[in-house]
Amino acid sequence: MVKPVLLGVTGTHSTGKSTFCEALKVLLECKGICVATIPSFGKLAVQQGIPLLTQHTYDSTMWFIDRTLEAQRAAVDTAEVILVDRPIMDAVAYWNAAVEHRGTPAPMHQVDVVKSLITSQLPGYTTIVATRLDSSIALGPGRDTNLPFRASVDSHLHQILSDFGIQHQMLVPDVRDALLDSLHTHILRKLEHL
Repeated sequence: MVKPVLLGVTGTHSTGKSTFCEALKVLLECKGICVATIPSFGKLAVQQGIPLLTQHTYDSTMWFIDRTLEAQRAAVDTAEVILVDRPIMDAVAYWNAAVEHRGTPAPMHQVDVVKSLITSQLPGYTTIVATRLDSSIALGPGRDTNLPFRASVDSHLHQILSDFGIQHQMLVPDVRDALLDSLHTHILRKLEHL
């Protein structure tokens, strides 16, 4: 079985991740490529009463990580490309921001578990794309408006990218279309050589 291309799009909420994933999916599907998109699971979390945002906990972090990894494993059997809207480092960034917001440090054994998960999952990704918060861009309807918390998540996420030496491409409005084109081309070439 051929291993699919795995691409993660990471960033704080309302920074264009889902829109970017959808646009890339459309481009790839127009070429006949089977694409699976792993969602963010935020709506499911709300339905199930999972703590979010400033209430994010270690347990809710693990819930998001488990859902994401389960969905990725399921997609491997059928997809040529898997687009992950919020790889597991996002859940960790939200947890770090929530811990900072509450002012109580997380137990070291919990920190070690999530670090180990990030380290073990990173090699599976072909590409990571990261957004950067631009507070001048209006939020979509029904989105959390706590700008300091969004900024904290953004900061923690980019700290994770730096701490783990995660190679990534930046997704900002000025380069969005060029990045879509380059990733589209890169993925097509990669699939040709599989």
